[in-house]
Amino acid sequence: MPEREAARPPATTGGLGAPVVAVLRFDVPEPERAGFAAAGERVLAALAAQRGFRSGRVGRAVDEPAAWLLVTEWSGPGAWRRALSGFDVRCELTPLLGWAQDAPGAFEVLHERETGGPALSHGSARAPDADTAAPGTGSREDTAPGSAGRAAPGSGAPGSAAPGIGAGVWRLGGR
Repeated sequence: MPEREAARPPATTGGLGAPVVAVLRFDVPEPERAGFAAAGERVLAALAAQRGFRSGRVGRAVDEPAAWLLVTEWSGPGAWRRALSGFDVRCELTPLLGWAQDAPGAFEVLHERETGGPALSHGSARAPDADTAAPGTGSREDTAPGSAGRAAPGSGAPGSAAPGIGAGVWRLGGR
């Protein structure tokens, strides 16, 4: 246990920016289950090499052989998001995403406690308008300067050069 504590960045008590726990759930079909643990281990190794990684686990449900879980902890939401764009992470994680459940997967840690340790609280890093803000909403138009009301190229809006590309929303998994 001392090794883990030394590698883990110290938690704050009331400062801004909470750690993030990322949870990806998978429904793995019978023929793929035998190799899923090894694939999950490769994903975990790729994620562990990313900046801001704190810990991670790959697990299987004890009463449902198709249900698998990848749980990682990060220094903050930015570290988690940046880690997903790492080349090795994309190469290892992408083949598994076809079995991922489409559900919220990144959670701020607001309160935590480890065995024998103090209770820690973290301030939220969520923006005040996080529940209502979305690409293309708000007080200013989602257009490029000087575009005379045309959509910015790659914005995903009608009339943009590349519909859907650059829309700013990534859904992991899903069917």
